[in-house]
Amino acid sequence: MIKLNLIIIALVIGSFSSAQYNVITSNELTINGTQFFGEDVSVVIQHLGQPNTIEDYYFEIDDVMSQNYNYNGVLFTVISNRTYSFEITGSNYAFTSNNIKVGDNINTLQPIYPLSYANRSHNSLVIQFSDLDRYVLIFFNSNQITEIRLESY
Repeated sequence: MIKLNLIIIALVIGSFSSAQYNVITSNELTINGTQFFGEDVSVVIQHLGQPNTIEDYYFEIDDVMSQNYNYNGVLFTVISNRTYSFEITGSNYAFTSNNIKVGDNINTLQPIYPLSYANRSHNSLVIQFSDLDRYVLIFFNSNQITEIRLESY
């Protein structure tokens, strides 16, 4: 009975330690080492220069007008001059300090986010935040990452 209890305790502790890798904090929400989420759009321009295009966009979720700042390989949605979300489609942009990039093999995420990796669908993987009501959606095709998006619920 004592052995069984020790085994159960070890399994529970092991599952908790694995689970911690399946969430990130907002501090880890970086692109090329810079925090853009929630920052003034001037931070984006300071680090990436002028966008190729700026398009007005009606953001239905919040019922507000926003702007899409489109760069080669990354798109930022800006609401009230603050970055609200992004979509990375180019390989020149590294996400988090783990340097996750478009073009990487999806299998490289298995040791970093094992439960998210185990629960992936046939073309996407979700990483939750511990301190935001958001998630990161990583799309892949033929095991190659094709897009990284910051999404809202």
